[in-house]
Amino acid sequence: MSHSWLPITQSVVAGVRFRNCTEKEETMAYELIKEEGDKRVVQFKMDASDLKKVFRKVKKDISREVNIPGFRPGHVPDSIIEKKFGNIILAEVAENAHKQLTEGLFDKFDWVLSDNDPKFDSVLPVEGKDYVYTVTYHIYQTPEPVDYKEIKLSVPTYDFEKVIEETLDNIRRQFVTFDETDQPSAKDDLVILTYPDPDGKGDSDPRELTAVIGQNDMGPGFDELITGVKAGDVFTMQMKVEKGDDPGLKGPAHTFTVKEVKMHSLPEMDDEFATKAGGFQTMEEFRQKVRDDVTGRFDSEMKSFTERQAIDSMLDSNVFDVPRFMVENLTADYVSRLEGGDSTEETEKAAGEMAERKVREFLILREIAIRESLEITEEEIDRALASGDSRSSYLDRNRNEKALEFVLNSAVIEEKAQEEDSHESDVAPWKWVAVDPSETETSDKGEE
Repeated sequence: MSHSWLPITQSVVAGVRFRNCTEKEETMAYELIKEEGDKRVVQFKMDASDLKKVFRKVKKDISREVNIPGFRPGHVPDSIIEKKFGNIILAEVAENAHKQLTEGLFDKFDWVLSDNDPKFDSVLPVEGKDYVYTVTYHIYQTPEPVDYKEIKLSVPTYDFEKVIEETLDNIRRQFVTFDETDQPSAKDDLVILTYPDPDGKGDSDPRELTAVIGQNDMGPGFDELITGVKAGDVFTMQMKVEKGDDPGLKGPAHTFTVKEVKMHSLPEMDDEFATKAGGFQTMEEFRQKVRDDVTGRFDSEMKSFTERQAIDSMLDSNVFDVPRFMVENLTADYVSRLEGGDSTEETEKAAGEMAERKVREFLILREIAIRESLEITEEEIDRALASGDSRSSYLDRNRNEKALEFVLNSAVIEEKAQEEDSHESDVAPWKWVAVDPSETETSDKGEE
């Protein structure tokens, strides 16, 4: 169901009512004459003088396209065009007239159409007479929303000062320097290691490996083994499976020589650092900027987080069938955005499920706004029109935003401490372990 007979300028949720968005200050050429259940009967009228212009244009267009012996394209007499193409002319005139007459109709009445096709009077236009006919539209009526007030939402507790200090520390670490030292390596120090070229024949230069202790660049256990070492130290390590199907399984041994240890040095968190790192005069100004950024980011994330929770809750509580043409149009829009334009049965199914939820979300919020009288003022609409927006799109978008705001304002929001994540599933099944070089002479399962 596409309702292709309507002059459509939008086909996604923001315009799912399939309205014409042309804004014109004209005398309305239509009148709502009957409302009964889901039916809306509208009478349309086009004056004979305006209808004559439509007839003239249609016949002229046909004259340009046809090839009739003895006449140049565009110069075929009307009498011949009318005789040969009378039915086509009437159909084209009726369609063109309807497009003109329905401009602004769906903006004014703010309807959501159902999947049922509108029913037209079987009245054809007659040149020289007023064209008057009626159309019966079928309106989709959204079920009354339930469970949208005092929705229970939860947000994680947030230690602003801790996050601010962590942010500043991360910035500070970007300005770390490393200086040579003869002290044993410690956390955050840079350790430079060398090891034999595994593809060499003993006469090639050794390869180098650098690691900052604490960054866990080389996997579990590695940082622990290079902590407390000095230049010249030699040690051997290998990977050992700690858990899984083959506990105890070992990989090949690797011998490293400590070439150099460099001690880390972090700048003081003072005014000089504030100027260098952020362009501020004082550290307090820099700290306040970080605080503002952290607060702004948190507010934005929590807004999205609570909105999604509220919408999911309403969708779970309000399950109903929606007009299929709305879902199909939005699905097609989602699929068209796929990179390369290719789609599979699975992607189209997923897009359809997303579209159905989005349409239902749109209808629920729209109905909440109407029932709670959260209408947009004419002054707001006028400003939107002045900036180039369409009345219907602006109304849909902002009315639904007000509905969601209404839902959130009545929600019961609880702060909840985040559970400590053990990250057990993220722990690698193996780790680096130190080995006695003499033990590597014998084969093990990892080298077979």
